Amino acid sequence: MNIQKQNNRLRRNKKLAAVLDEAKRVFQLDPKRSLHGPGHWEQVERNAMELGENTPGCDIEVARLFAILHDCKRQNEGTGEGHGERAAGFARELYDKGLLDLGPEQWAILEYAIRSHNHGLVSTDPTIGVCWDADRLDLPRVGIAPDASLLSTRYAKKISNEKTQGRIVKM
Repeated sequence: MNIQKQNNRLRRNKKLAAVLDEAKRVFQLDPKRSLHGPGHWEQVERNAMELGENTPGCDIEVARLFAILHDCKRQNEGTGEGHGERAAGFARELYDKGLLDLGPEQWAILEYAIRSHNHGLVSTDPTIGVCWDADRLDLPRVGIAPDASLLSTRYAKKISNEKTQGRIVKM
């Protein structure tokens, strides 16, 4: 299976759908035009689901929450200074309200993944690696090829290599 944009809608349980609604509510940019808005979140979620299925030890629920929340507090289309920290703070609000059905360890992983996703790091933690790789594999939408040295999971490196060789059709 190749990661590519699909026309079918993602299936989400009520909790994930509620989180998506909250993220859309606080998103400050034009959701239809933004390169970092709901369209991007959905592609990152698709990527996370496929990467998670191919990465032992990944908590796919955490990775899907990451996809929805990681860019929801962007204030511009540029470098997005501080948006990871703001998004992590917003995720904390949702967690405190009980909207994120996570245990303390899952919460810690999600919070760190969101807060640090744009710091150019890689991770040996399978869930954090899937989160960051799912986002980075969508970089071609802004004209940037993913750098394999900044991918954490074996499967993402394989997919990235295939993309570079033109075997995966990107949106």
